Amino acid sequence: MTKLAPTALSVGFETPRTGGAGRPRLRMNEGLAIGVLSLTVVCQPLLHPAGPGNTSPVDLLVLLTLLMTALWASTSGLPLRAPYVVPVAVSVLAGTLAALASSMPMSGLLAVIQDMVLLAWCTAIVNLARSPGALRTIGRAWAISSICWAGVLVTASLLHISALEGIRPQDGNRLMFTFGDPNYAGAYWVISLFVVYATRAPNRTWLRRVGYLLLSWSFVLSESNGAAVELMAGVGLIVCVGIYRKHGLVNAIALLVTAVVAVVIVLQVIPIATVQTWARDSGQSLLVNTLGRSNGSSAQRGALIDEALSLYASNSLLGSGPSTTKALLLERQYPYAKEAHDDYLAALVERGPLGVIGVVLLVFSAAWRAKTVLRGPPSPDFAAQIPRPVGLVAALAAMGVAGAFYEVMHFRFLWLLLALVAVLASGPEPQPHADENGLGR
Repeated sequence: MTKLAPTALSVGFETPRTGGAGRPRLRMNEGLAIGVLSLTVVCQPLLHPAGPGNTSPVDLLVLLTLLMTALWASTSGLPLRAPYVVPVAVSVLAGTLAALASSMPMSGLLAVIQDMVLLAWCTAIVNLARSPGALRTIGRAWAISSICWAGVLVTASLLHISALEGIRPQDGNRLMFTFGDPNYAGAYWVISLFVVYATRAPNRTWLRRVGYLLLSWSFVLSESNGAAVELMAGVGLIVCVGIYRKHGLVNAIALLVTAVVAVVIVLQVIPIATVQTWARDSGQSLLVNTLGRSNGSSAQRGALIDEALSLYASNSLLGSGPSTTKALLLERQYPYAKEAHDDYLAALVERGPLGVIGVVLLVFSAAWRAKTVLRGPPSPDFAAQIPRPVGLVAALAAMGVAGAFYEVMHFRFLWLLLALVAVLASGPEPQPHADENGLGR
């Protein structure tokens, strides 16, 4: 993990003191920074009303978190960790070059700035969460707040409160809450299920079960086929890891092979086209908007892939520029003009081969840390704060799968998830000692 040198400024804030049981107390500015960060985690769904440049209300809290983290970092005496700086730097370089060479440089450069802000926020989380108490606070804030938000959406659905349901005519009955996109909403509810599983928050079992129910209900209300695939991917990983730990690698592989063979047999006996037709003709809006539209969604994505590759072939090797796919497809009168809906394809089309390298480096960086987490966090204190770290790894795997049919790189909670996995993989940073005058050394 990349570490940056500690900053020298150390005036105006409380110096470290020893609390009960020999534990160092939080500095005043560290506590404030963690508090603001926790509030930002709680407010992740607040993406609408949207502002200029795809900004949202929660971004104000993101910027405040960065400010408070900078104040804390200037007095902490700790080296700063930046685990994903190399992959994002490569992606930013690719995006900048592509934007400057494109016909829409401002749109591309804005996307690059967003990349850097998200990296900065991820880095802030990594450094603030390096103590077990902070990690516990952040994880529980996500788990408990997501259940509360799900409760609000379910209540709004039952009472038909349209302002909270977030229904748009073009999306049918799909509820997107305050996310502005049903697939973004579905992904958030599914990933939050895994976070609740990982943190075991709330503490009481019956409350967690209610939480699972509310989050699952909210996920169903989003009617997102992609979120269903994410859920299956994450649950599949948890099951395979559980079998591996109890019965060994051979049994885990046997389970995986058996599941794949079973799916193939079922699809041979009952063709997916038959299921899709049945769902469309069922008259049930949930079935019509999920299984019933899956064939159309697949056909649209296939057409979009063909158009995006054609667009790349007609542009320079550097790519068309970040966030330009839809605009260029419209400008050139392609029949299905949409964004790439695929992080891996978008990296190639918009940022060229160098952009693909950046995404691959990020995936490998996250996977390497996830492997470390599965082996067991290096700190027993950290293991106690996240009782089931496999839940976070499952969530990360689900987002990796989602990247094949959404552009999730600008999902704010993805970078929160990446940060938590990085913290678990690296363990806590030893606190600086204090000299006789109470100053950090």
